[in-house]
Amino acid sequence: MRQIKLGSWTILFDKSKTQKFYENDRLITESCECDYCANYVLACENLPYELKGLFLTFGIDPRKEGEISHYMENKDGTHFYGAFYHFVGKIIKSPKQWEADSGVAYPIFTKDKGLEISFSEDLYLVPNGFPTPTVQLDIQLNVPWLLS
Repeated sequence: MRQIKLGSWTILFDKSKTQKFYENDRLITESCECDYCANYVLACENLPYELKGLFLTFGIDPRKEGEISHYMENKDGTHFYGAFYHFVGKIIKSPKQWEADSGVAYPIFTKDKGLEISFSEDLYLVPNGFPTPTVQLDIQLNVPWLLS
């Protein structure tokens, strides 16, 4: 495993094990045919540079495996999505949790131009056969609407 420091986070990860899983996994649109998921898969080609770099670093194919949620259309015509993905790794150091008015929230690694990124070992919907140990990458971002 390799180690990376991202802001206040220190994470161990195994890119090759993660990549191997994603090579054999399905596209998000193979299990969901809704327009929101189809648009997100198209938008993966135009993701922010920082996010593309994280996916590449960890061995994640953003068109596969993740859980995608469409929240709303913004006034500027972009669409606000939440998504999470998994990669083989372990969180060594993270910022402390902070209390928000609505409960516990996790610290954000990046918040720029509508992009929020965080990591967690509280895992949801990990696919069967995904290698361990596992970290969840949580993102929220705005993407353009690309479907005609």
